[in-house]
Amino acid sequence: MVAFTVTALVLVLHLFAAALGVAVSQERLVERLRASAPAVKHWGGYVLMLVGVWFVILGTFAGTFARIFPV
Repeated sequence: MVAFTVTALVLVLHLFAAALGVAVSQERLVERLRASAPAVKHWGGYVLMLVGVWFVILGTFAGTFARIFPV
């Protein structure tokens, strides 16, 4: 009975420590993401502009692309 009690206690402590570790790391990750959000938005805007330019080029030269890459 003592072995069962000790095993149960150790299991509960391990689960508590794991949950606490996940919670702390999640908070740190959120803080880091909030700090880098302006840079992510900045680079995301550039990527969005590049995709827009690519779609304009693709739409303008659709016939040329169709001849180069026949499906």
